[in-house]
Amino acid sequence: MRHTIRLGSLCFDESFVSAVSDGEALVTFTRAETRLIKYLVQYPNQVRSRAQLLDAVSHGNEEKLDRSIDFLINRLRQKLGDDAKNPTFIATRYGEGYIWLASQTKHQSLPRDCHAVVGPVFGLSHIGHKRTSAELFSQQFQQAFQSHFSDDLEVVFDPDCPKADDLGEEAPKIGIELSFVLVGDQLECVFRGYLFRSDRTVFVKRISASNASPADIEVISGEISSALRTGLATEVEAQVPLAIGMIEAGKTFTGIKGHWSENDQGLRAQVHGNPTDYRAKIMLATNIHTKYLQDSVQIFMSNADPRKDDEDDIETLVTESLPHLQNEPTFLLPAAKLLFFIDRGYNEMAVKMAERLHKESTSLAASLPVVGQMRVFTGQNEDGQRALDQALELCEQGSQFEIYLMILKCEALAAVSDRDGLDQILDQVCTRVPQIEVLMQVLFTCSERPSKIAQQALVNMAPAQARGMVMLMHYVYGRLLQNREHRANAYRTPVSLFSKQFGPNIIPDEVRQVLRACDDQNADNNNLPKTA
Repeated sequence: MRHTIRLGSLCFDESFVSAVSDGEALVTFTRAETRLIKYLVQYPNQVRSRAQLLDAVSHGNEEKLDRSIDFLINRLRQKLGDDAKNPTFIATRYGEGYIWLASQTKHQSLPRDCHAVVGPVFGLSHIGHKRTSAELFSQQFQQAFQSHFSDDLEVVFDPDCPKADDLGEEAPKIGIELSFVLVGDQLECVFRGYLFRSDRTVFVKRISASNASPADIEVISGEISSALRTGLATEVEAQVPLAIGMIEAGKTFTGIKGHWSENDQGLRAQVHGNPTDYRAKIMLATNIHTKYLQDSVQIFMSNADPRKDDEDDIETLVTESLPHLQNEPTFLLPAAKLLFFIDRGYNEMAVKMAERLHKESTSLAASLPVVGQMRVFTGQNEDGQRALDQALELCEQGSQFEIYLMILKCEALAAVSDRDGLDQILDQVCTRVPQIEVLMQVLFTCSERPSKIAQQALVNMAPAQARGMVMLMHYVYGRLLQNREHRANAYRTPVSLFSKQFGPNIIPDEVRQVLRACDDQNADNNNLPKTA
């Protein structure tokens, strides 16, 4: 990647082979001129003798003529547009030598609240009469790209954007670098999406910029926003499950915890536009699953029940993609979990796939939560908890990933009625994420001695909300437990609390059927509602 250095009124290529003026005129330098400029800029405002300058521009046994440096200086002044009597770049010190006057222009800092930057922009000095079109395209792209972020996150356009080290705390989170090139008479642009502070490339895309309409630019900005979300969600260095990576990627665009709906439209557009993008298909299937983790209560409070259609979509997306992703554990692990989730006869295959991938994985933080949860589902609770505990050691305290793991741990502890362990981790979750405290307390508090928060929540709760909470626990967790005793334990608290508060008919019929299937000796019948 090439950068530019601004000195006076000129913007020099970092190798000092060329420069461009504010009037867009390109200047190129000979090898001797380039050597001379490189030497002079190292000693700003310091007199350098003719002998020193000759040494700097001469190589090996080249003949050194004292007066030749004067000719070189004069030629360089002409190219720089410099006036010897009123110099901007090179001044003469008679009897001593020459002095470089131009200092590097300090870049104006980006706004302190800048979240993303479109820049730097490269290639403008090499595309001739297309430069104006390229600059207009860049600015229109910035405006379209801004529309994909929430209103309080600013996206700025800075064609001379410096590196992160030059900005310190003011450095934005992400950047879009643009490089223009002419292919015949067609203007093309290469977009590089990167994490600004580490300069790590997340994605690269090349498109035609010639005659691009505002509508075309809006489509391009949407494609790049989706690609950026995908790249952020699947970074190898992220070392988290795909679902968490997608939530964090969504947060980049909203400034708040990512929501499944923020990713849905972009992912569907990706899959529709490229049916062979199997990564996008797994991400879309994962996003459909995340919908039930984030919005189950609202979904089940409504009259609509989209589960069959969503499960059909998940099954199609995953089974179509599996043959094409055999060497990509980042996508195979969530695929295994999704096949288990839809519960359509793939369970044994899904478990074997997850365990195999875990043994081969170099990202334990991504594989441990998957095998841990699946071990809990298949009755290997102790082994499952051990995997979840190991994953907790690898995650950052206070992160979305840690909260996700703690919730999985609550589910595992509830399945074996480990009251002491459950109370301890429940307190941690509620302290760190107060907005889910009511839901967590109602689902996991002690059924015989419910917490004050759970008691108060029940008093203020509408029956539809209660049914929604039961269905949340049932659909994303309870129904998948294969050990009947574990299943009965998991349902005990919400079923008991809601039955006492609203009567036994508050429990949906499909939940009743699951409970009746539990062994009588393992189920606590006093806490199970009777069919009215």
